[in-house]
Amino acid sequence: MIAAVYKGEKKLMIEQVPVRNIDADELLIKVYACGVCGTDHHIFNGQSHSNPPVILGHEFSGVVTNLGASATEFKEGDRVAVDPNIACGYCFYCRSGEPNHCENLQALGVDLNGGFAEYAIVPFKQAYKIPDELSLDAAAFAEPLSCCLHGIRLACITSHNTVIIIGGGSIGLLMVQLARFFGALKVILIEPVEEKRVLGAELGADIVINPSEEDLTRYKFSIPNAEKRIVIECVGKQETAELALSLAGKNGKVVMFGLSPQGHQLKVDLQYVLKNEIQLLSSFLNPFTFTDAIGLLANNKVQVADLISKRISLNKISSIFESEINTQFIKHQVINHN
Repeated sequence: MIAAVYKGEKKLMIEQVPVRNIDADELLIKVYACGVCGTDHHIFNGQSHSNPPVILGHEFSGVVTNLGASATEFKEGDRVAVDPNIACGYCFYCRSGEPNHCENLQALGVDLNGGFAEYAIVPFKQAYKIPDELSLDAAAFAEPLSCCLHGIRLACITSHNTVIIIGGGSIGLLMVQLARFFGALKVILIEPVEEKRVLGAELGADIVINPSEEDLTRYKFSIPNAEKRIVIECVGKQETAELALSLAGKNGKVVMFGLSPQGHQLKVDLQYVLKNEIQLLSSFLNPFTFTDAIGLLANNKVQVADLISKRISLNKISSIFESEINTQFIKHQVINHN
């Protein structure tokens, strides 16, 4: 099969890779669609953990073409989305109900071969059947949406909250929809790219702000105190993380969601945080949210069709990583279908 194999920093090779025999607890999946995530870019640039040589791609869907003897709940032809995050099930954190902090965590597309390939072998427990009404293109968003759901649940949004989302990429636009779905009083999106602001407004943002043209300091205390603020940072940069803290206001919350490169630091005015009782949270992976993500997608509670900026074939995937990131794009999706 053809696959995109990561060999080390800035080395992503399109190669013929043999498909090994599957084990009893595995499925062989013909990959239909696989999203390109910011994490993939961080790995490619040597800024995030991986285990090369490895086939990247962790946001994928496909069709079961073969199954091991233990995968009795599946059959050939089943349409599935894949949760790439594999917890061991027996360490302290797994037994405490926190599999996202598993001491032996492995991820398809990071540590183990993933979805930038014609076929992927996955443990059957990582595959989720999808209903007929959900397209495989949309099902490839189940992984990032499930991660967003974890972050939204940590935020504990109520009808008293104004939710400020920094960054209008695919994650930020998913967060806009979830904040609205979970009952936020008001949703504000901060994003410099006009096309993303327009789409953010269409997807539920009440206010869209261009930080390149507007003075954000006037928003720090302009929101009525009755509207407690939750700020969700979806960029993963020092300046946007510090902006999130500055916008939280009294008794506000900040959810750090964007993945920053390793080693980046955050400067915090500790007295400001203390006196305003700001809660600083972080969200990592997707514990127990994958099924709900599929349900939201299948029932059109979250729209993803307009988030796909460009579909490319697997043999052209290197062009995404070798060129500078185009901020106009929201989500690239690698496809293995006509």
